Amino acid sequence: MNAIPDEYVTQYSGDLTRLCMSLCGNRVDAEDLFQDTWLKAARHFKRYQPDKPFLNWLFTICVNTFKNSVNAAYRQRRHTFASDAEREMFFAAIPDTTAENTDEYAALHEAIGKLTKKQRAVVALFYFRDFSISDIAEMLKIPEGTVKSRLSAARAEIKRRLENEA
Repeated sequence: MNAIPDEYVTQYSGDLTRLCMSLCGNRVDAEDLFQDTWLKAARHFKRYQPDKPFLNWLFTICVNTFKNSVNAAYRQRRHTFASDAEREMFFAAIPDTTAENTDEYAALHEAIGKLTKKQRAVVALFYFRDFSISDIAEMLKIPEGTVKSRLSAARAEIKRRLENEA
């Protein structure tokens, strides 16, 4: 196994944790995804091209690991919080979360959790990690039009679910 320099792990673990939480929606599954991502990154570190951003490479591994999960039910099931602490940890990973809008974020989280895995991946990368459409397309190895289409469908589905709840 190849070694990833310690400074990479130190620098990028927080970003990877937030992406894993955005994709999985709960701490336990996010921790598994986090570990699997670093393990795959270590195994394939010799393939990393230093002229490209490490974070994009790491996120590509993470999203592909999430997408390739063996159990389809695991990827499609409705995510709930195991505890109040887990719920707070999730909200802490979302920028600008305050006590007065936590309920709003809970409804949003629930709506995002009901999206398809493909839609959740592009939503997490675009909205929670601020990647461009072209970066997401490169990470997921899909055309930019497909990224735009998934974002549009995800926004429409989230809007529909939030309006139905209101």
